[in-house]
Amino acid sequence: MESHLYEGVEPSVFYDKLENVLSTQSSAFKVNVALGYELVSKTGPDDTRYFYPNLANTYVFNKPVAINSKADIQKKVISEIRSMELADKLNYSSSGYTLKAITAFKIFIYHRDHTLGDSEAVIPKIIRENKHVINFPKTNNKCVFHCIAWHTFQSPKKDPRRIQAQVKEAFKRYCSFKGVKYSLSLFRSFKPIDLLQLDEVEDFFQLVINVYKMDVVSGNVECIRRSDKGYEAMDILSYENHALYIKNTDMLQSKYQCPKCEMVFVSAEKLKNHKKNQCELVNIESFPTEPTIYKPAHNTIRSLLTKYSIKDADQYIDHFIVYDFEAILKPTATQHGENTVFTNEHIPVSVSVADSLTEEVRCFVNDDPKMLLTDMFKYIGDVSVKIQQYNVNKYKSLPQKIINAHGLTGMEIPGVNLGKTYKMSDVESWIGE
Repeated sequence: MESHLYEGVEPSVFYDKLENVLSTQSSAFKVNVALGYELVSKTGPDDTRYFYPNLANTYVFNKPVAINSKADIQKKVISEIRSMELADKLNYSSSGYTLKAITAFKIFIYHRDHTLGDSEAVIPKIIRENKHVINFPKTNNKCVFHCIAWHTFQSPKKDPRRIQAQVKEAFKRYCSFKGVKYSLSLFRSFKPIDLLQLDEVEDFFQLVINVYKMDVVSGNVECIRRSDKGYEAMDILSYENHALYIKNTDMLQSKYQCPKCEMVFVSAEKLKNHKKNQCELVNIESFPTEPTIYKPAHNTIRSLLTKYSIKDADQYIDHFIVYDFEAILKPTATQHGENTVFTNEHIPVSVSVADSLTEEVRCFVNDDPKMLLTDMFKYIGDVSVKIQQYNVNKYKSLPQKIINAHGLTGMEIPGVNLGKTYKMSDVESWIGE
């Protein structure tokens, strides 16, 4: 484990330092952050208490966050911390004290051994015999290159046991990319690839590499590394530091999707029954086993006003869209299971849409429910653009106030220098360019 302590720095400066520390890591790791802060008595400004950054009581995350790609640094750590009310993470010695300032940050980094390339791993039967996974034989620490070679090799007769030529070719190209001279001895002695190195592997081979793991007891499959790059996707299964190629991720996760209506089922048998008895229905009724009370979406504007102590600003969204369907009842007498018979089904025939911005009401009528919905959502999309522009004009002064008061750091702005705080004038100059 390694740690980095920063005292007497503002949060905006700390974010840059946090990104610098995390982005220089060369292998997969976990991270947490502890806060140092000072409390002041509500009865006297001279009565203060200081708390040193300690994971025992001032941690930001409940447990260390796993970083499996460079994108995780922004997505899982920095953006998450930025969205938090850090004051809520602190322990107060009594109700008679309030926060004076957060004055220190300590980064804790836990190094992990998560490489992909252990050809000696013993693969359990539940994975070995799964028809949706390919376990390449004799990979000699190059199981990732076997997966890449198999995925990119365009041949209807390709065989997992006979792709060594394609594996060598992929490895040669990677050596050229790394500026290393290829040799047979290098090929044979190649070390496993760390999970964090997959970022550069993706960029070179123009492939998205998503990594999954499986609980061999329950059979549950979980994605531990998901890439959001725009390349063609390849999925691999990591087990005991060994990579296996996933042919069909949905099937591996026991997700069986109907090709007609796109409903997902947990077993092939349930999908079969659905396709046989129900899939011709336009609407398929379903009921939640545990109904929940509706909760409106969180008001982000109000959170920003509170966080940055901005007063006399309207936090409410002015405009909205409502709709109302009309339907006819069509007799069906469809058997559903052993004890249930659907006597009728609702067939939507018309929908009225109104919005508070244009104050218009539009009615759509169509005997084809799919076309009815298509027309409805196309119109809603057009009106939403107008409402969005209204909201931008209404609230654009809010980020301007925040930027002028607190600035933007290089952490949130791709392509600019770190360690500098940018003001609204900088943003306007970028817009002008």
